[in-house]
Amino acid sequence: MHHVMNPIEKKYRPKKTKTILLALISLLFTVIGLFVNQDESTKGGLISVFFGLCLLVFIIQLIPGSTELKLTNEGFEITNLFCKNLTKWKDVETFKIGYTGRNKTIMFDYVQDHNKHETGKIIAKQLSGSHGGLPTTYGLKAADLLEIMNEWKKKYGV
Repeated sequence: MHHVMNPIEKKYRPKKTKTILLALISLLFTVIGLFVNQDESTKGGLISVFFGLCLLVFIIQLIPGSTELKLTNEGFEITNLFCKNLTKWKDVETFKIGYTGRNKTIMFDYVQDHNKHETGKIIAKQLSGSHGGLPTTYGLKAADLLEIMNEWKKKYGV
């Protein structure tokens, strides 16, 4: 009997409750903007357009596969609005807890000989103290996700 080996992978997705709440808030402000717009104010139109776009993004994020973190033996793949970006474990020097705004997340620095995203790494390092970071903790506590990321890097980042 011939066995097919499946690649090792684990997926994490953001909590839907937070996304739904943000979508409802965006819907509320979109409607408020429409009412403000009746007074011939461009502010109302700008409010409606901005929060309408936010609403669209949150709706897209609710579609399965649009937003996730996938861990494989090769690396970690971040999918945001169906755009995928793979970072290999061997390209990451360290993971640590950092902040995007007020929110804790996982930040990382690339190994010294990593030669992609040079300008982006410089800008990110100046702004956040790290070369890159995950956009969210995918429904986990930052400390738990940090432990998971370090375990996968230790196991597969050779």
